[in-house]
Amino acid sequence: MASEISRRGGLAATHELLTCGYTSRQLSAAVAGGRLIRVRQGWYAAPGTAEIHQQAVRVGGRLTCVSAARMLGLMVREPAELHIAVVPTSSRLRDTANKSARLVRGRPPGVIVHWTDRPAGLQRLQRLPLDAMLDMAVCQSPEVTIAAVDSAIRLGSVALLEWLECTNTLPPRLAVLLAAVDGRSESITESIARVRLRGLGLEPRLQVQITGVGRVDMLVGTRLVLELDGWKYHSDLAAFESDRSRDAKLSVRGFRVLRFSYHQIMNNWSEVKAAVLAAVARGDHLA
Repeated sequence: MASEISRRGGLAATHELLTCGYTSRQLSAAVAGGRLIRVRQGWYAAPGTAEIHQQAVRVGGRLTCVSAARMLGLMVREPAELHIAVVPTSSRLRDTANKSARLVRGRPPGVIVHWTDRPAGLQRLQRLPLDAMLDMAVCQSPEVTIAAVDSAIRLGSVALLEWLECTNTLPPRLAVLLAAVDGRSESITESIARVRLRGLGLEPRLQVQITGVGRVDMLVGTRLVLELDGWKYHSDLAAFESDRSRDAKLSVRGFRVLRFSYHQIMNNWSEVKAAVLAAVARGDHLA
């Protein structure tokens, strides 16, 4: 049974399993024995199915938006709410934890519902990466969406040209903003900093190779280097010393280095903005 469910995208309806020759008694016995999970009335999943996928099915849909992006390993913060794609004809939404508790059409507690008419096919637990990104485009801020798409492009989950074609279906102003994706970004801090710096009229270059030093995260103009630490930034002594050695080498070569933490980028942007603009005003970015 589990193999049949896997073949159907990780979720199978009762009538599909009955058509395969299984009986209602066998299905009940499999559920009782832990070989199947009855996620929702009429729907079964295999053991080991992620709880977040089960929650989406219980509500009556599939993961999408930032919830799907998180499961795909893309660059997003953990969402506070569950984002679920539901077809417009759905009328029996349930609670994420209780498949018997019915909810009225609208917004279940702790859930953002994305009403969509795109068919699920065999993508029954979560939407395809491109579809999930498009849901993000109309739900999240442009910078959050761009960070996720940057990583999707870098990981090969979404093709750049495919994304650009799909953005044409969005409102023109939003389409222009969301076209500014770049798969070279290696962290959410790089993506968001890039978008915000462009909003200030700056055009940072990413992952620039500097002779005798190696790659730097960003280069503004010809001389201003920005190094951005991720949220899992290394704290061991060797890494600390290596970064300071790089900074010293850059200084010898005439570069000005500004180093920012994940917390500064995500939660204290005004401080970052002031430092970068002050450096540019002094001409630190010019040879």
